[in-house]
Parts: sequence; structure tokens; C-alpha cells
Amino acid sequence: MDSLFPVLAVVDAELMTTVPPEFTAYQGFDTLFHAVEGYISAFANPMSDMVQAASITRVGKYLARAVQNGGDLEARENMAFANTLSGWSMVTGSCTSEHSMEHAMSAYHPELPHGAGLILISKAYFTHFIGKHVCDERFVEMAKMLGMAEAKEPMDFIAALDCLQKACGVDGLKMSDYGIEVNEAMALAKNARATMGGLFACDRVPLADEECAAIYEKSYH
Repeated sequence: MDSLFPVLAVVDAELMTTVPPEFTAYQGFDTLFHAVEGYISAFANPMSDMVQAASITRVGKYLARAVQNGGDLEARENMAFANTLSGWSMVTGSCTSEHSMEHAMSAYHPELPHGAGLILISKAYFTHFIGKHVCDERFVEMAKMLGMAEAKEPMDFIAALDCLQKACGVDGLKMSDYGIEVNEAMALAKNARATMGGLFACDRVPLADEECAAIYEKSYH
């Protein structure tokens, strides 16, 4: 594990200004979901909450700006900080099975960018856990972090997430554009558990293979 930590990391937002809009969005949503997953995981704690809330709030405020204008240095700096925090999120807390599910998608379809895959399954994935009422208040809090000050219901998080995806121009992504077929759902579910099963243990309630496959199917278009 120690080999994953650099002696020195240089995070320079000026070096990010030429990243194309679509990859700015993909990486930005990967940043967001590291923090969101950690915030709803079974291993959330006061330290991880602090790190993740700071990351989610900055993504909500600055990601669309960075996508729409790559030269917006204030937006780039805040997204760089949010991304750094999302890395800390994994060591103060943990990701959940969403990341396992996406890595299975990218493993079978390497042309699929990781962040794009997360976007594709995100709304169905988080809606599933909202339906389980595992941490209703946390979903409301995250909706507010994303800028929906009036949020009152857990599904407001999905509405806020949808607004952010539209603002970043990634709401039209389709699994079929990357060669994914709906009949792969169960194979992907089993691969996700076989290769990154540890993250399933971080979910607040168990996610069965059938439920995992259903999330893929609901995300398909």
C-alpha cells in the first residue's frame, strides 16, 4: 500500500488548462464519485466526511465552469484541489461498489473512459441506494453541496446530479456508443465482484448480483 503514495506530488492547475472539455468532465465526475461514494459508505467517519464534503462542494461550484472554459484558472485550481481531496477520500474512507461496477465496464470495453462509465451508471446506482433508505439525510446534504440549497428529499441529489451532468454536456452519453450491450449486465456484475469485491463490502446494504445487473440495465440506452 505504501507504494501508492508519492514522496512529492505537484498539483499545478496551469498544466490542466489545455485538457479537452470532455476529459475535464470525465475526470471531474470521477472526482465527484470518489467523494460521494465515500460519503455514503459504511466506513464514513468524521475525517472522511470533512474531506469529501469539501470535494463535493467544489465540484458542484466549479466543474461546469472548468468544462465550459478550460482557461478559467479559478475553476481549474478548485477542481485540482477537489481532485486531490478525492484521493484523500480513499484513505480516510472508501469508495463503494460503483467503482467496482465501472472498472468491469472499462475492462470489457477499454475504449470507455473511466469517468464516462461512472457517469453512465451513476443515476441508477445512487437511486438504488436511495430506495434502500440507507442514509437519507446524507443524500439531502450532498444535494445541498452540489448547489441545491432548497433540497429536502434524498432524490434531490439525483436532480442535482442530473443538472450538473447537463451543465457539463455529458447527459447524452450512451453505453451503446462504446459497444456495450444490455445482455452483458450479469457478466459485468459478476466480474465487478470477482475482481473488486472488497468495495461491495463498503456498501451500507448488500448489493446482490441481480441488483447490480439491474442497475446496468436501467442505465442502458
